Amino acid sequence: MVIKMKTDRFRAYITGQFLSIFLFGFMMLGLVYSPDTLAVAQISELKLNNAINRAGLQRMLTQRMLKSYAQLGQDQFYIEPDKKLQDAVTHYEQGLNFLKDFEQVPGVKDSLQKINAIWPLYKSMILGEPTRAKVPELVKMNEKLLSLSHQIVLDLENLSGKELGKVVNVSGRQRMLSQRIELFYLLRNWGFTEPYYLDELAKARKQFTEGLKYLNNYQGNTPEIKALLEKAGKSYRLFEHSLDKNGNAFLVSLTVRQLLKYMNDATNLYSKLQK
Repeated sequence: MVIKMKTDRFRAYITGQFLSIFLFGFMMLGLVYSPDTLAVAQISELKLNNAINRAGLQRMLTQRMLKSYAQLGQDQFYIEPDKKLQDAVTHYEQGLNFLKDFEQVPGVKDSLQKINAIWPLYKSMILGEPTRAKVPELVKMNEKLLSLSHQIVLDLENLSGKELGKVVNVSGRQRMLSQRIELFYLLRNWGFTEPYYLDELAKARKQFTEGLKYLNNYQGNTPEIKALLEKAGKSYRLFEHSLDKNGNAFLVSLTVRQLLKYMNDATNLYSKLQK
């Protein structure tokens, strides 16, 4: 009888210890795998690459908005800059809504909050009457929006941890750079010849060349992507000649439109690849 009682107490003790360890482990698992962590873990590679693509498009739209503003300010109406400006604003806001689905990714929510703090004033200014006097302030705000939009792309790329994520980022960045080059070309045309503006134009041209080289060296390029990159290279070489002189705004605009199309198509194809 005594032996049985001791055995029962021993079993109860062991059971209690086991339950304690189990409950502790469960609580720790809850700490490690919070709802946000689990949501991040469930993002597929394809969905993540699509998000990098869409977040990258936000960068391009920041440059397109101000570029269109500069065209309107210089009475360059041949490519409907008023319509393109409104479209860019609409698509940028749609992008902000899209990216809310990725707020659980570390860093993304913080960047979106900072963008939303700037956006109302920027939107009001960019859709207002275009004047040269407002350009410096708009450029300053635009650079902030670009930086925050770029950070979201980097946060998504870091989550990917794969070369393809970086490739989607770089390809999408080429879209932005095509618009940025045209933007600073137009600002130079408008009389903004201070070192900052000229340096940013030169830097964007250099970054585009480096980005194209990186993409051409990617081993996972499909024949269709290779063809698009070749077309982009040819367009850019023509583009470069137009940039060396003022007064070529129409030719620059036509070339950029083709360049943007090639890089947008390439980025969309990259975002659909699965490695």
